[in-house]
Amino acid sequence: MGPKWYNSLRVQVVCLLTLALLPLGTIAIYQTNRVASEAEIKAELALLALTERAAKAEELIIARAIGAARGLAGLASELTASEDACVDYLSTYTTGDSEYSFVAFLPRDGVVTCASDGKTYDFSGWPNFGPLMEAGEQTIVVNTQGPASMQPVFVLSEPYNIDGQFAGLVSFSIPHNTVPQINGKFADLGLMELVIFSDDGVILTAKNGLEAAAEELPANRFLIDLASGPDTSFRGLNESGEERTYTVVAIKGSPASILASWSTAGGVASRATDIIKPAVFPILMWIASMLVALMSIYTFVLRHIARLRKDMDNFATHRTVSTSNKPISMPNEFVSLNENFERMTDDILRDEAKLENSVREKNVLIKEVHHRTKNNLQLISSIMNMQIRAAQENETKQVLARLQDRILSLATIHRDLYQSQNGGRVDVGALLREIVEKSVEVATETDTDLVVTKDIDPVLLFPDQAVPLSLLSAEGMTNAMKYLGRDPEGKLWVRASLKRDGSNCTLTLVNSIGDAPISESTGLGAQLINAFVIQLGAKIDVHHTEEFYEMVVQFKAAEFVPDTPDF
Repeated sequence: MGPKWYNSLRVQVVCLLTLALLPLGTIAIYQTNRVASEAEIKAELALLALTERAAKAEELIIARAIGAARGLAGLASELTASEDACVDYLSTYTTGDSEYSFVAFLPRDGVVTCASDGKTYDFSGWPNFGPLMEAGEQTIVVNTQGPASMQPVFVLSEPYNIDGQFAGLVSFSIPHNTVPQINGKFADLGLMELVIFSDDGVILTAKNGLEAAAEELPANRFLIDLASGPDTSFRGLNESGEERTYTVVAIKGSPASILASWSTAGGVASRATDIIKPAVFPILMWIASMLVALMSIYTFVLRHIARLRKDMDNFATHRTVSTSNKPISMPNEFVSLNENFERMTDDILRDEAKLENSVREKNVLIKEVHHRTKNNLQLISSIMNMQIRAAQENETKQVLARLQDRILSLATIHRDLYQSQNGGRVDVGALLREIVEKSVEVATETDTDLVVTKDIDPVLLFPDQAVPLSLLSAEGMTNAMKYLGRDPEGKLWVRASLKRDGSNCTLTLVNSIGDAPISESTGLGAQLINAFVIQLGAKIDVHHTEEFYEMVVQFKAAEFVPDTPDF
């Protein structure tokens, strides 16, 4: 009986995903977001327009004050020529139901003699007087107590010239209790506060008074930052923690801006949020669709993949395969995949067993090769020992003895390779100790006061480097013992050192030569040492003084590089 078609993973996932309304939810969210975005833009433009309308009267007052100040600045030379005529002319600006409480010409020395109330004032000690005169430009500043009206005012100043030279400022004082004047309909639309502030962030006037305005200002925002930007709208909390929509509009022609605070509980500011509410339904529909999809994927895919991954981890770590029964609801694709995995693990275990047997056999053969090589070299050494005993000449015996030492050094390396448990590497530190001890033992038959110092680290090297290093050490110790002599203090000493720092290795052999007898040399030892240095890829430095002879060999421990197979 073949696999059931309805148990296929593709059929089950397609059937469950058909229940998900993700496409419709995506379309609904897209359309709702687009409508909400357009509504938000329209609401923002509407609030900015309402703010401009609410502050139109204030803008006209300030604009008229700027125009009047510029007109008086043009008449400054004529008006300031006659104090009485000047006072009479300026008083016309403050009589009746005027928008201004005080008008005056403020000369550079600060002493006002031409004012709308006919009085004389000295503003030279006023805190802002110096900066105003230095700036010499149109400004709006706040005075919490005007000199004439004795009430909070903001002062608009316009520079005037006499004979082409800056002579002072025309000053208009606008009381706070006259602005802003707004229509009651704005409150119905959600307007909570209307504030006019200067470019330096100082409140000039407010709809509900300066103290009440402070509670409606946006928290964590500075008026000076809002004044420096373009017309804008944003949402935020006021100083009382209530959510508000704020609009900021610059008053054209003056260094002042208008900040309006709108309630989000009703009016224009809340209508955009009412439009956005339908977006909740497509979002909920999308969440439900995704839950169905995730449940289907977990039920028919993820849990089976997790189980298969657990079996793979167990096999990779412990080389074990789970034998528990497979779930009945497992789709056909995963049943086939699980069977393939079990077959693959069985093949891997069989192949690994074969490889382990092959490696074990090869290791046995390699150790046998090293063992036989060591035996052959020792046999050659024994034959040479027989030749040494049969030789008549001392020179012949010495040559054969040195050759025998080299052969024994090779035999020692193959013995260590035979006994090695370090992946075919040799501890050349142990070899160097053995070479030093053997060399000293042969050379100190009569001298018993020789001091030998060994500072040798365990260094593992592959045979390609271990062989030349051991032979180089043997030659070096032979030369050291050959030319050994007493230093000026009458001492005989030899020092051998092998250090490793990372991959950098340093071999050092030093011996005293103070009164060493001069013996004839064939130069063969030096040639061998240079040959072994080349094989090591090392650098050799020799230091020769009247007291000691030192040989320093530096090289890098090479990594194993397999030979290129010859197919």
